[in-house]
Amino acid sequence: MGAGLREVRERLGWNLADIAEALRIRLPYLEAIEQGELSALPGLAYQTGFVRAYAQILGLDAEEILRRFRAEGSMGTVPKAELTFLAPVPDRAVPKGALVFLGVVLVLAGYGLWYRHTEPLRKLAEAVPSVPPELAPLALPPKPVAPPAPAPVVVKPAPPAVVAPKPAPPASPALTNAIPAPAPATPPATASANQITPLASTPPAPGAGQVITATQDDWVEVRDATGNILFSKVLHAGESWPVPDEPGLTMTAGNAGGTEIALNGKAGPPLGATGTVLHGYALTPPAAKTAPPAPAN
Repeated sequence: MGAGLREVRERLGWNLADIAEALRIRLPYLEAIEQGELSALPGLAYQTGFVRAYAQILGLDAEEILRRFRAEGSMGTVPKAELTFLAPVPDRAVPKGALVFLGVVLVLAGYGLWYRHTEPLRKLAEAVPSVPPELAPLALPPKPVAPPAPAPVVVKPAPPAVVAPKPAPPASPALTNAIPAPAPATPPATASANQITPLASTPPAPGAGQVITATQDDWVEVRDATGNILFSKVLHAGESWPVPDEPGLTMTAGNAGGTEIALNGKAGPPLGATGTVLHGYALTPPAAKTAPPAPAN
């Protein structure tokens, strides 16, 4: 099973050291996984976690990879825990009945103290006579509550009216006939030494203004039109790489959800879901093919 993982990694063109740095796992542990020698890992928990993480970064089903490792017998088994029960300690505390009796006594004592301190207040409240019926209309009415003030209305000024310019009066026929028509300008045959010829505007380069930005840990590889590798590295969150001015560039990303293409300083959307491997993404358009020269007559 480890050889299959190594074959997938090599087909993607990834470096095992870069994957170890991205996963924060020691390189000897990943080498042991590819060799199928999981006994070199610290324990069963580390074996399961490292194999699952390695399978996920390669875009494989982690649970299926773990099942195949278990079927091969590469992964160890958890030893059965031996439980040792402690002998019960003899109860030497106060009996529960005594605690209940003490609680009841405390509740009754507290109620007695409360009743004794509140008795004068109850007698004073009973001594105050109620309002006679004939004096009830003279009782103070409740104070009216003023309604909230309405919000001020803001009147926006009307935009100034746009006055159309008056058309110029037509020229008189006599004046029109008096002014001779300008002679057509003839372009000079050759530019003089004092004249300045304007430069033709050149179109922007294919990759100008593009920057590959990583929002998560992501392995990125960029190849040119001939298949040569220009850039291959694990970019951590916040790191970026500018796209060179060269046509026909393609990119492979190990984590499409953590890869963005910024254009002229403006970040773009992620290129896919998190953990998805992106193959052959066109960064720049291919070079324009020149037409063959026409045959001479």
